[in-house]
Order: sequence, then structure tokens, then C-alpha cells
Amino acid sequence: MIDEAGKEIDLNATLAELVSAIIRPGITFAEMYQIVLQKSQALTESQHGFVSSIDPNTNAHVSDTLTEMRKDVCSVSSALYALPEGPHHLYQGLWGHSLNTRAAYFTNNPGEHPSARGLPEGHVPLINFLSVPVLFAGELLGQIALANSSRDYTQEDLEIISKIGKVYAIVLHNKQQENELRHSEERFRLMIEGAPFPIVVCGLEEYSILYCNQLAAGFFNVSQEEAMLLKITDFYVVQKERLKLFAELRKKGKVLGRELQLKNREGQIFWVIASAVKMEWFGNPVVMVAINDISARKKMEEELQRLATTDTLTGILNRRQFFVLGEQEVERSRRYSRELALLLYDIDHFKQVNDTFGHQAGDIVLQELAKLVHAQLRKNDLEGRVGGEEFAILLPETSISEAVVLAERIREIIESVAINIGETSLHITASFGVASVEEADVSLDSVYKRADSALYEAKNAGRNCVRRK
Repeated sequence: MIDEAGKEIDLNATLAELVSAIIRPGITFAEMYQIVLQKSQALTESQHGFVSSIDPNTNAHVSDTLTEMRKDVCSVSSALYALPEGPHHLYQGLWGHSLNTRAAYFTNNPGEHPSARGLPEGHVPLINFLSVPVLFAGELLGQIALANSSRDYTQEDLEIISKIGKVYAIVLHNKQQENELRHSEERFRLMIEGAPFPIVVCGLEEYSILYCNQLAAGFFNVSQEEAMLLKITDFYVVQKERLKLFAELRKKGKVLGRELQLKNREGQIFWVIASAVKMEWFGNPVVMVAINDISARKKMEEELQRLATTDTLTGILNRRQFFVLGEQEVERSRRYSRELALLLYDIDHFKQVNDTFGHQAGDIVLQELAKLVHAQLRKNDLEGRVGGEEFAILLPETSISEAVVLAERIREIIESVAINIGETSLHITASFGVASVEEADVSLDSVYKRADSALYEAKNAGRNCVRRK
């Protein structure tokens, strides 16, 4: 099963390849058919299918992309695979239905569809079927038909293939009008405007924007006229990414499915998948960039990452992530012979808070305590909740003596602050154990054990105190 991120990248790369064909006069119909079919099959996990065009003179289907099923698993006579020579309105069956109605559709029960006409003997059984008519300015130009996906077709599949169909329509229209269009900049721009995603054309060396469609202008929050006065460099967040992308373009001719950050005129940052193709545009070397905004997906990924690495109650690191990052800090301190201290602290008699005031009150105490302690730490200090009421702080570039001083300061602050629980003010205390990385320590675990032993001594000494190991 293709994951959502992979499908998004594959779709973006497919669309970029198809758009690049608009102004690449050397591409053949057979090459276009194969690009569209192979990518469409991959994106929908389809085993079979075909891509066609309509002959403008006869209105008949033209295609040589019927998949290998006729060789491998289909015993029907090859004569029955020939498409009718007459106008497409004479075609029947599932694929004829899409052409005649000019409607994209899918069915996961082909035999029960009203347009089903049965299959000739020996034909591969149809498990499911999807068809998208290819239209340009109301004119029927071709079809993308797919069958036998490894799972049910969905509305998302239909939308993906419809997007491919829109770009394929532009390509077909361009090929059919090639002599007229090759020297027509205005006509080319009109076709770019028909693309279903933002497109920018810029110079390969000077980066000046030569053209952007309306979707791109809206994405960057500029008018199309304003965009012509800018450079593509104005919209990159990290210029090293732009340098790397253009260097790869000059070497390979195309860069497909690259995740990077762009910004609009106001500085708002977006995550995008960009696919760029080097080509010649009216005699000049240019780069065409197709953009797909994935900010929503990135935001969701970041939120999932945050949930996986932070304690949901206090907002600091959870135990697992604290140890992951802590091990890295221990390794860094050993490699560069730098001091590193670990501080553990535990709320004294926390069970009594829960028993007396309830678990909601206990949660408030934990949250307020985390805020108090966080305010005393540096930016590069690591803090995590490693147990119910137990917390840990890792202090880079800090000696054990300095860590003890910090622990005493935090202990005094906790002791002096009242935490409001409704109309009740609670005063809590905490016990602290401190240890530092020693030459024999090869992991955080051994340091943690010493700090934990020191914390145990602090509790045995009457609590609300600091002990070191």
C-alpha cells in the first residue's frame, strides 16, 4: 500500500513530467501514453489499464497501451482488442460509458454497473474499474481507463486521475496543435493557466520569473504582473536548498518530488513538494517548477511527532524521548570531554495531594511545577517527566557543583510558591538527586542510577533537600 506522503510525491512528479511535455516538441504520443498509464497504475495500484487519444479526423480511439494482460493472462483473440474505427459515440461497455457521458467514475462491482455488457470468453475478470475522460475546453480528447486495483477504488483515486487527466488534456491539445503553438507564447500561457496546480517558469541562470499561472500568483500572494518583477530566489526560505536544486537541474535536467520550504510575499512559510524541469522556452533555457502545498500534512506530521515525544500533561519531554536525547548528550560529552550533570527531583508526598484533592488537582500541581522549573533552565537544557511525579533535567556544560546550586535554587522556589487549586492554596516541596557523567560512564543509564540513588538518600534524609553522588 502506498502511503499518503508517497502518493502525494508521486502525483506531483507525474504532473510535472506531463506539463514538461507541453513545450517539449520531441515527445511522441506513445511516450505520453506510457507516462500517463504507468504513473496512473502506480498511484492507484491498478494491474491493468489503457490510455488513449481521439483521432481528430475520425473521432476514433487511438492507443497502444493495453497492458500485458493480453500476453500473460488473457486468452481472448487479439482481434477483439482492436478499438473500433468509428466515432467514439459508438463505443459501448464500461469504458464507452465514460466517453459518452463525459463523466469520470469508478465501480467496485463492474458486473452490476448499468453500462456493463459482459466480457468475451477468455478475458481477464474485472474486479473493479475506473475511467476518466480527457477534456480540453469541452472537447473530448482521450481517456484514462484502469482496472483491477489491489483494493477498492476510492473518490481520492478518481480525483488523482482526474488531475492527471487535466494535464494530459493540455499535452494532447498541444500536440494536436503543435505547429500553431510552437511559436505562440500567449497560447502557451493559456495552457499553463489550465494546469490544476501552481506553475512558475523562471530563468535557469538569473532566476527571474518569466511567467507564473494564477494559482502560483495566489500561492505567493502577488499579482501575475508583480511576479514578473521578482526572482524565484525571493520565495525560498533556505537558499542552500535552491542552490542544490538548481545545481541538480543543470546536471540531470529535472528534479522531481523535492520537499522544501517556500514563503509568500508576507513571509508566511509553506512546506511544498516541488518538481522542476529544465527546458527551452521560446529559444531560452528555463526552469518550469510545479508546486504542491503540503503544509497541512507537514503540520499533522509535526503534531504526531510532538505527541510521540512529549508528555501531554506538562508539555515537556516524555521518558522515552528524554532518554533518546539524553544518550546523545552523554555521547557528546564523552567525545568532546565536556561536563554534563543530571538532576532528578520528585514531589514530596504527592499521593496525599491526589488522595485529598483529587487527580485533577494533582495534574494542576504537575503542570505548575513544570512551569516553575522550566523558567530556571537554559535553552539547551533537557527536561522530561520520567515518572508519575518524577522529573529529570540534563545540564550540558555543567559541573556537579553547579548542578547542586541550581537544584537548591529550584528547591527553594518550589517551597516558596503557593499553587492555587480552586479556593485552596497548596504548598509543596520536592527532593533532589544530582550526579554527573564520569569517565567510566558509557551511557545515560549509569548516571541515572547514581542520581536516583542520591534522590533516594534525599527522601530518607527527611525530603525537601538535595543530595549528590
